[in-house]
Parts: sequence; C-alpha cells; structure tokens
Amino acid sequence: MRYINGWLESLPLTNMRYINGWLENKPLERGVLYIKVINNMKVHSFYLISDKFFIDFPDPYLKGNKRETRPHYYCLQDNKTGLYWMIPLSSKIDKFKKIMDNQARNNKPCDILHIAKSRTGKESVFLIQDIFPITREYILKEYTVNNAAFTLKNENDIKDINKKVTKVLGLIRRGIKLMKTQPDILSIEKALLEKLKQNK
Repeated sequence: MRYINGWLESLPLTNMRYINGWLENKPLERGVLYIKVINNMKVHSFYLISDKFFIDFPDPYLKGNKRETRPHYYCLQDNKTGLYWMIPLSSKIDKFKKIMDNQARNNKPCDILHIAKSRTGKESVFLIQDIFPITREYILKEYTVNNAAFTLKNENDIKDINKKVTKVLGLIRRGIKLMKTQPDILSIEKALLEKLKQNK
C-alpha cells in the first residue's frame, strides 16, 4: 500500500475499486473495508485525526483524541512549510465560558479560547491554546454531520479565530508560555519538518 499523487494504492488485493471517491475492497468476510483518501484539505473545515499522530508525538499536554472522534478545526496552512495548523474542539461550554468571563471582568482579552456556533446551532469551544501542526498523513477523514461536511461559515468567527491564532502563535514563537499545560508545538513542528525533509 502506497501513496501516488495523493492517492492510496493497494496491491494486489482482489476486487478493489474506487466508488464515489472511496476505495472499496470486498474479499473480507467480516465486512467491507473503506479507505477515504483526502486530496485537498479545506480551510475552515473540521477533520478527525488519526491516533497515530498522538502515538508519534506523545506530548502529555495535547488534548486527548477520544479514539479518533474529537473534531479538529483546520484554521490555516503555513505556505512556507506546508504544515496544517489544527485547533481541537470541546463541548464543555460552561467550563470555558467561566475562564472567558473572568478575563473580561479583568479587562483582559481571551485569545486562547473562542466559542462559536456551528451551522447546526450547537456551540463549541475552539481551544486555540492547544493548537498544533500536522501533516496530511495524519488526517483520518473529514468530520461530517448527517453525511455533510462540517464547516465554519460565520465570517466574524473566522476572522476572530484567525486573529487569535496569529497572536497566540506569535507569542509562542517568542518563547512566551501561555499556560502550564501548553503542548510543545515548536518541537512537534520541528520534528514534522524533519520528517518531511527525509521523505522527499
């Protein structure tokens, strides 16, 4: 099994074919194997990440992957390096609203968090404080709701998140620690870039 021009080729499995962008393989007695190959990452969309990423980069402060069920928001791609930057989501609205309200009472901005509603009307917390880089090999699949791609549509939310991400990444690159439980994303970034260099 190997990648060729962004596609996953598997040989010499029998009765294997592409159907509607999915790779179908039918010789398995216990069920059908489906592998989705993501060719184009869509900014402002949500993705599920393979547990392999968290095995390869066992930083104790990365948010748990919840057995590949936690949605992550794809906020931007570094055009210079090709790395993708992902923000984990949380449904613990009350917990993080308290932190944001406390910051507001002290007249301080809260750049490490953002709460927004999805197109379904459900609120989620964008944990900007836990942003991390990733490469496409670790992207499991696009996050969908009722078989529809889940995307962030509100332009104000997109602008606010991008602004916060720029500020947070800038502070981290200057060596400023925003919290005690901050993952070492610069080390992850360095390791990913080394890996990309070796695979060229």
